[in-house]
Amino acid sequence: MLRICTLLFLLTASGLVAQPPQELSDSARISLITVAPGEMLYSTFGHSALRVSDPYRGFDRCYNYGTFDFDQPNFLFKFCRGKLLYFLNTEPYQAFEYSNLYELRPMQEQLLNLSPEARQRLFDLLEENARVENRYYKYDFFYDNCATRIRDIVQETFFYQINFDSSQLPLGTTMRQLLWPYLREMPWTEFGIDLLLGTPADRVAQTEDYMFLPDHMHDLFGRASLSNGQPLVSAEHPIPDYPVPAWPAVEPGFFDHPIWVTCLIAFIGLLSMANPISERIFDTLFWLVLGLAGLTMLLLWVATDHAPTKYNWNILWALPTHLLFFWRSKRSEWTENYAMVTGALAMLVLLFWGFLPQNLPEAALPIVVLVIIKAFFRRYWKRAPAGEIA
Repeated sequence: MLRICTLLFLLTASGLVAQPPQELSDSARISLITVAPGEMLYSTFGHSALRVSDPYRGFDRCYNYGTFDFDQPNFLFKFCRGKLLYFLNTEPYQAFEYSNLYELRPMQEQLLNLSPEARQRLFDLLEENARVENRYYKYDFFYDNCATRIRDIVQETFFYQINFDSSQLPLGTTMRQLLWPYLREMPWTEFGIDLLLGTPADRVAQTEDYMFLPDHMHDLFGRASLSNGQPLVSAEHPIPDYPVPAWPAVEPGFFDHPIWVTCLIAFIGLLSMANPISERIFDTLFWLVLGLAGLTMLLLWVATDHAPTKYNWNILWALPTHLLFFWRSKRSEWTENYAMVTGALAMLVLLFWGFLPQNLPEAALPIVVLVIIKAFFRRYWKRAPAGEIA
């Protein structure tokens, strides 16, 4: 008898004995919480969570799929390679609310129209997802994030019988274009994102694709209906119920506009061509930076799991091979041929700018023009004999 009791104790302590699922009471409610965008880069596009409140059972908690651990081994390396694991975190609702309001991020709460059976099924799915062996997942910005996970689990609850009204969506919009409204006050972030996102980001978004952004999921949930014709959301209210002060606006300066800065760089590059020494200094820095940018794009394409950064046409004017030539000031057959290829590729990009299957950033146009001028000027106008400084 003692051996049996000891064995049962060890099995229970190790988690091998399954615990019965907790039953929600009739007073339980489950709602979608949509959090406004924040000041930090990772909070730029807002956030979503599910709230489960059961006053009778005495708990009120949030299920948050957008959590990652800075203490993960090789955190930065995993993040860059697209292998960082996010996980479903549960926390008391009051802590979740406090942290968001402290960051001046108001919320919208939408009460889901769930029958007792559907409510229990959704809760059981959340609890199953929260188990240690199930909670981790490999984050994908467009297709597997804090919002899409909620979309999928709610659809699973209703056996994929939810009808989403897409009549008010800007149909024909690409995944990339859906990001732009959030980046209007962050022009350099927008420029950087447009440089690094490749052709997959220019796929036209379907109805469910919009819900990778919490704001669009909020709107689509608010207009959705169930198979019985009832609305998916039965009630909605803001949190808090008073206006939250916004972060003070900062007046943009000259250097806050990427297009102005790239025009200035192109102008300086053209001026530098009047003097061999200044041209050599400028060219060394210019081709080095372009080469590093191209190498970054190449690594994000071939060496990471980031799907949106594949097939990036920007690499045609920011070639990583510039790193093999940026310090070479002496002319040779290799440098001459390389300059011709560089100029030709940049010229093709410029000619077909509006026809490529990728939306290239307009702020890069002055740089592309400068690449063409410098490449062909070196190849055709500077006829110094091979081996002399050009």
